Amino acid sequence: MAKGKSSEKTVTYSDLVAQIKNKQFAPVYLLHGEEPFFIDRLCKMFEEGILEPEERDFNQVVLYGKDTEVDMVLANAKQFPFGSPYRVVILKEAKELKKIELLDSYVENPSPQTILIVCYKYGKLKQSKTYNKHGVVFVSEGVKDWNLAAWIQDLASQTFNYKLNPQTAAMLSEHIGNDLSRIFTEFQKLQVALPAGSEITPDVVEKYIGISKEYNIFELQDALGSRNLSKVYNIMLNFTMHLKDNPNIRTISMLYSYYHKMIRYHLLPDKSNDALKTVFGNLPPGIIARNVGIANNHTLPQLTRIISILREYDVKSKGVDANNDEGELLKEMIYKITHV
Repeated sequence: MAKGKSSEKTVTYSDLVAQIKNKQFAPVYLLHGEEPFFIDRLCKMFEEGILEPEERDFNQVVLYGKDTEVDMVLANAKQFPFGSPYRVVILKEAKELKKIELLDSYVENPSPQTILIVCYKYGKLKQSKTYNKHGVVFVSEGVKDWNLAAWIQDLASQTFNYKLNPQTAAMLSEHIGNDLSRIFTEFQKLQVALPAGSEITPDVVEKYIGISKEYNIFELQDALGSRNLSKVYNIMLNFTMHLKDNPNIRTISMLYSYYHKMIRYHLLPDKSNDALKTVFGNLPPGIIARNVGIANNHTLPQLTRIISILREYDVKSKGVDANNDEGELLKEMIYKITHV
């Protein structure tokens, strides 16, 4: 297992996954950025993918920034491996390490027999240029809202070997939002009940993840957009009976995003397919065409008025100038939206 050449530029998540699988390692890695999910996943892959299980007791150490000091990190990085080609030093919670800049001297001249992995979550390390010059830097960024459903589909198929259609992926993205760690955990739970190769249907989502296939924010948006008043009021009444699962704050937030996308569509100077994906998401053409049709059935003044209503009830749901309970506020808001 020989180390690969160190990189002088940032790499993608897929790049690093491939390098770990191919046993191509640099002497130093910096994993930093605002999105913790990808850092956690890569860290786990490094923990399990560099050394064989029998080599780890003597040659792999995991340190935590809040519980260690720079001198301890350096001492471990400078030790020679025992019965293994590498010594692996993983620094988690690196943002909590005091005087982390003192690692720079080691990064500039790393041991050829050590692989140092620095996991710096919820921010970027100022000294990243040093790591970029002598090792590999990965910047962890969240998945954009417009691409979240497609990302969930890829996760289901590539990581868990499940089939997931675009509509169900969109349903998950609307309900869970951009919490990548939770999405991953939900798929892990499904592995207990579903064999590889299974299709994740709305029934499966309702049974194992707890999102009703009939009474969810995705269906409410669709009913409002198509002005199916009977369906709107049925879902609204269900929400009022299950406010713990459908709090107003989340419902308003999701509806705001839904109608805001329509406004963005109306204001698009370029309505090409690529431009539409940046608004409605990386979805199949049929779903995007439906969203465009719904947007065209709303005028810009109507959409502006709906956004105003949502803002009003967002404030009221937070207890400002409102005496009604949460269910009554939801009923008032939906009534006003359907009568714009």
